[in-house]
Amino acid sequence: MTTSDFGVVFPGQGNKHELVEEALLRHRTHPLVQQLFATFGALEVDDLDLFDTAVAQPVTYALGIAAVDTQLGAGTRLPLVFGHSLGELTAAACAGIIDVHTGFQLALKRGRLCRDRNGRTQGAMVAVVATSFHEIEWLRRWVLAQHPGVLEIAGFNSRRQAVVSGDAPLVAKFVELADEEGLRTEPLPIDGAFHSPRMVVVLPAWRRAVQAAEFRTGHSPFLSTVDARPHTDPDEIRELLIRAMLMPVRWSETVAAAREFGIAGLLDAGPGQTLLTLAKRDPIVPMAALADHQPDHAPRAAFPDGPIPEPVTGRG
Repeated sequence: MTTSDFGVVFPGQGNKHELVEEALLRHRTHPLVQQLFATFGALEVDDLDLFDTAVAQPVTYALGIAAVDTQLGAGTRLPLVFGHSLGELTAAACAGIIDVHTGFQLALKRGRLCRDRNGRTQGAMVAVVATSFHEIEWLRRWVLAQHPGVLEIAGFNSRRQAVVSGDAPLVAKFVELADEEGLRTEPLPIDGAFHSPRMVVVLPAWRRAVQAAEFRTGHSPFLSTVDARPHTDPDEIRELLIRAMLMPVRWSETVAAAREFGIAGLLDAGPGQTLLTLAKRDPIVPMAALADHQPDHAPRAAFPDGPIPEPVTGRG
């Protein structure tokens, strides 16, 4: 097996801060990471507020690019790339669809728009594990029947785990009912309703930013998590990146679609292990950490047969 046998995937901003800090230290000398520090006037890792969405999103983008450049080499042609939420921007840059620095500017813009949206209306997100999406959808509709507002499934992360997003009071009610039903929930440490209709207010500004950027035909296939399909047309990918702000992340479907490319497995570029944890819960395609990848070996997939792990996040 060689590097060309593996696709590469990129997470959104929902990664454990200690792992992000480790990645920042590991890639501190990468030009894009240096640009990141300069952009925020940071001298040390501690100077970056990873709780701030406007910071977390470009940090995640820069670290994904740095990981690929370090481990595989800049401009490496891969059999497949895709990303979770913000990670779609990183994937587009990795595939050569947008310039790496253009992608960084878009990540900065996206992060600021998401933060500003959060400041206008209080939103929330929660990860929930159930035996089926039917259970989750039943509770979501039950809440909406009694409390009008916004409450949407923002991400289909695995066959048993989803992320629910919407108005904070409705998310709290959903958690209350889920707990009564014995479902495992994990409120996410974010005050935004990402991938829900609440994001429509930032859509015009996001559309202008994406439309102003140069898109071109990439050198690596790109899968969209908006429709779980491969795309090569730059204009199609541009529109999908715009719509992704509002649409749910169809992660498990997209991973399943990756099998059609005949890849040996997927490599999680990080930072963090969010996508690896999802892969352990939903063993569709073998996945390993890009940082641990040895080009002559297939990734070792650790798919436990025991209880389902606690929810992990994959938002933003």
